[in-house]
Amino acid sequence: MQWRRMLGPLRLLISGGLIIYLIWQANPQSVWETWRSANPWLIALAVVLQLLGVALSAAKWGVLLRARGHTQPYLWVLGAYLAGQFANNFLPTTVGGDALRVAQLGRRIGSYSQASASVFLERLTGFVALAVIANGAIVWAYLDRTGTPLVTEPLLRLLTVLFTLAAMVAMAASFSAPRLLRLFGHRLPEVARRPMQKVATALADYFPQGRAMALVLGMSFVFQSLWVVIHIVCGLALGIEALWVIYWLMAPITDILGLAPIFVNNLGAREVVFTLYLAQVGVDAATAIALAFLIFTVRLLVSTLGGLVVLFGGADLKLAALPRADAVQTELR
Repeated sequence: MQWRRMLGPLRLLISGGLIIYLIWQANPQSVWETWRSANPWLIALAVVLQLLGVALSAAKWGVLLRARGHTQPYLWVLGAYLAGQFANNFLPTTVGGDALRVAQLGRRIGSYSQASASVFLERLTGFVALAVIANGAIVWAYLDRTGTPLVTEPLLRLLTVLFTLAAMVAMAASFSAPRLLRLFGHRLPEVARRPMQKVATALADYFPQGRAMALVLGMSFVFQSLWVVIHIVCGLALGIEALWVIYWLMAPITDILGLAPIFVNNLGAREVVFTLYLAQVGVDAATAIALAFLIFTVRLLVSTLGGLVVLFGGADLKLAALPRADAVQTELR
C-alpha cells in the first residue's frame, strides 16, 4: 500500500527533524564537545553492562524455549539474539530483529508459529517489567520522596498508562488465546482461522507457568534495571550530577515513547525525553543530548557484535521475511 511506502520516509523525517532541531537549539559545538569529554573508562563499563544485558535477555529466551522442550545451545541463542540486536539498530525498525530471530529459530525447531510465540513472549515479559518500573518511578517522583519535584508531561503519563494496559491485556490474551479463539474464532474466515489456531496454541504453550513465570519476570526486571544503571553510568561519564530517580524515569519512558511508529530506533524520542527531564535539575540541553547520543553509541557498539555473527554465517538477514511468506504456508499445509 502507498501509505506503507510513505511511512519509512515519514519516520526518518520526524526523527531526523527532531534531532536537528534540538541540536540546533542546544548549539552543535556544545553537544560535540560534551560528548567528546565523556570518561572512556565509564563508557567501557557501560558497554560491558550492555553486553551483560544482552546475555541475560538471551538466557531468558532460553528459559522460555526449555520450558516448551525446545532446548537450544546457549551460544546459539546468544548469537541469534545478537544478530537480532544488529538488525534492530542498523535497520530502520525494531521489528526486523524479532523477525530474524523467528526465522532462525523456526528453521531449527520446524515451527514458525512456535518460534514467533517464544519471541513475542520474551519481548512481552520485558514490556511488563518496563511498564512497572516506569509507573513506579512516576509515582515516586509524584510523591516527592527525593525533595526535588520532577514533573512528567501529561502526554508521557498517558502513554505510560496506555502502554501498561496494553501489556497487561496482551499477557492475559496470550494466556487464554485458545479459549478466546474458541469463543470468537467462528467470526473469522476459514482461511484465517487455521493459522490463528496454530498461533493461539503456540502462545498458550509458551506462556510461562509457576517457577518459569517467576524466573522469566525476574530476569526481565533485572534486565530493565540494568538498562537504567547503564544510563546512570553514562550520565556519570559526562559528569552529570542528578538524582538517580531521574534515570528511572527517563530510561523506561524513552523506550515506551520510542515504540510509537513515528520514530526510528528511538531517535528523537530519547533526545526529547532527556531534555525535558534533565532541564528540571539544571542540566543544559547540550549535555542532555550528548547523553542521549552516548547511550545510543553504547548500544551500537554492542550491536556490531551481531554484525559479526551475520558476517561469519551465524544468521542470514534475508531470512527475516521468511515467516511471513512461503515457510509459514508450508508449515500450515
